[in-house]
Amino acid sequence: MNPSRRNVVVQGCVIGAGIIASSVSGVAALAQMPQRPIRRSLQGLSWNDPIVTTYRDAVGLMKQMPDSQKFSWVNLARIHGRDPDNYHFCPHGNWYFLPWHRAYILTYERIIRFLTKNDDFALPYWDWTDDPTMPEVFLEAKTPDGKTNWLYVSDSGFTRTWPPKKPMPAEIVGPDVLKEILHSETYEEFGTSRPAGQKSLDQSWIVDQNSGVQGILEARAHNLVHNNIGGWMPSAMSPRDAIFFMHHANLDRIWALWNSLGGPNSSDPLWTDMQIKNNFYNVDGTFFSPKVSDLFDIDALGYSYHQPSSLRTNSSPVVLGLQSTLRALYIGASISNTTGVKSFVRNNTQNLIARTTKYLELPVTVDADLVTSVARRRPIDSGADLLDFRMAQDQRASGPRVYGFIRDVEVTEAQSTMYRVFIDCSYLRQL
Repeated sequence: MNPSRRNVVVQGCVIGAGIIASSVSGVAALAQMPQRPIRRSLQGLSWNDPIVTTYRDAVGLMKQMPDSQKFSWVNLARIHGRDPDNYHFCPHGNWYFLPWHRAYILTYERIIRFLTKNDDFALPYWDWTDDPTMPEVFLEAKTPDGKTNWLYVSDSGFTRTWPPKKPMPAEIVGPDVLKEILHSETYEEFGTSRPAGQKSLDQSWIVDQNSGVQGILEARAHNLVHNNIGGWMPSAMSPRDAIFFMHHANLDRIWALWNSLGGPNSSDPLWTDMQIKNNFYNVDGTFFSPKVSDLFDIDALGYSYHQPSSLRTNSSPVVLGLQSTLRALYIGASISNTTGVKSFVRNNTQNLIARTTKYLELPVTVDADLVTSVARRRPIDSGADLLDFRMAQDQRASGPRVYGFIRDVEVTEAQSTMYRVFIDCSYLRQL
């Protein structure tokens, strides 16, 4: 594990006291510190790797339990959805999406450690940006030694439909998409905004589905990977597919990465103080009911993603100023009075219907000078090359921007509806 700077400072005090008390060397004391299980990429892990073996065995144990048993595969999936068509506790389309799923997959990770007696286990993740094809360990009904592969889906009517050797499209999970996600300046831009009109900490706001503004992480990478895989994954019972947890561990990793790059979690009490009551289990069968703020420190939660401490930074005044403006937008302040932001009223064209066989195209007239000034901006990289994320943040925060708000659109399948927005693309008229 690569300890964060905060952990080095805190734990260093403990180590120093130990050296004074017992003359133990600093290196020896550091070696004696308890290590957090590390979530690793599935890429390169063979079918008999201890991480894969532990996960496969645990899924098998849970699948063979009676559905009514608390830790059975089906019963734990019911936390997410009552049935394939109806969600239960799981939030989508609001700012509780990431913390809720962090607690959910953590519940499984802890139960797997308990069932397998492997306290070193940490859920692996599927890095679909680096390796966009589905991991091989999920694709065959039998393992090479002829045993049941519990990671394979064979449930009637819920077979995966995505071709095993076909990579996920770059426009969904590619490096440019990841860079765009990591460029988000506020949590509500990064991790989906608050439910529209939220004014309290009532539990009903957690499952207030799709009333926030989905960021790219949820709207594109999350939703479309689910939908592409098929089978259980596009349904409310998506945790019935074991690849669900590899997908969500990667989303959780991206959240931790964004935080390590200086991405600030919201400080709004309507988010930080929300307690997720009686959704999840501890390994003794009691309820695990964390507040959102309890889920920020992954080291304290018992796992790590190897995020380098050198990548941590604080937001500059320029970025903080922009965050304040964006927060006003997400809360629902008057857009017309917000400096530097153009709002576009929805298109009122009547009798236009999008179909699966023909997409709906709606041209919108915008300020040509503003669009041109944005289109001509020099692309800003993530700052990773120079490890200077404050400079990258300042560069991204400066200069003109255009915000388009798509509102009051009725869709029958909100989770799988995709919006493609083209700016200043005259060549599209020729297609």
